[in-house]
Amino acid sequence: MTLRVIIPGASGFIGRNLIQTIPADWEVVAVYNKSNDFPTWVEQKKLPHVTAVGCDLTDEAAVRRLAGRAGKRFDACVFLAANGDPACSVEHPVLDLQATVVTLINFLSHFEINRFIYFSSGAVYDGLSGAVSPEVKVSPYLPYAITNWACEHYVQAFTNRGRIGQYVNLRFFGAYGPYEPTRKLYNRLVRRFAFERVPQFTVRGNGCNYIDAMYVEDAVRGVLAVLESDQGNLTLDFCSGTPITINELVEIAGRTFDIENIKIEHSGHVPEYINFSASGEAMAQMFHFRPQISLEEGLQRFAEFLRQREENPRG
Repeated sequence: MTLRVIIPGASGFIGRNLIQTIPADWEVVAVYNKSNDFPTWVEQKKLPHVTAVGCDLTDEAAVRRLAGRAGKRFDACVFLAANGDPACSVEHPVLDLQATVVTLINFLSHFEINRFIYFSSGAVYDGLSGAVSPEVKVSPYLPYAITNWACEHYVQAFTNRGRIGQYVNLRFFGAYGPYEPTRKLYNRLVRRFAFERVPQFTVRGNGCNYIDAMYVEDAVRGVLAVLESDQGNLTLDFCSGTPITINELVEIAGRTFDIENIKIEHSGHVPEYINFSASGEAMAQMFHFRPQISLEEGLQRFAEFLRQREENPRG
């Protein structure tokens, strides 16, 4: 199946992994904004089926010009453009609104997509405890969660208007691996234990909140499964289904890299305290997707990627 796909936010962590995995006979328009290295990176990776196009999606006139250049009709879209930092949403809620909601509205006002995949967040369950699913009532307080929840409804609204043929809202619980920002937890864990070999790690908050991220290779495989399916107009949890606490993650990471007697220090608080867990069964049933890479294997793969990147920074 050959598809014409547009990926707003392609220069980010998930986007870079995705476009390296998408079949070579697909035509991909990879939209980026501030990552000026991205076109060169695409060229270095030898991805002739990928066209990198710069656009500030918060600027409606720029989005209109993008539609004029790239064409407004696509078989599919994986929408990754959004604010990815919950803490930023608390400190700068207007910026979060612009980066997440305004970008989506501008894009859908000027493009027509047959199959639309929106990367929402498990953060929409903010404030809940225990088992959650798209069937439960949500009422988040965290700005980051509010904007993601709003975008899910905007996707449905534009579907009703005929701008989208079918949608799938993926409430993503996170991933880790190559191209993850250095500020992220897994990146810091690997560098601390695999490279620095220091048996101490500082965690924000008390470390009892949950995390349920999967290795990015699994995440990309799940996205492709959704893209290639004909099931639509769904909102699903996209997670490994095996949540652990942050403290447990630190301990596992230390053991993975043979660090003993780890001292975990706690400082400050987290803007997004996760006390809920989701299931991956819906993704398994509808798209035949389950994560396959264990946490230990994923951490080791990530460490190898970072080692190679230090030896070849342009990689």
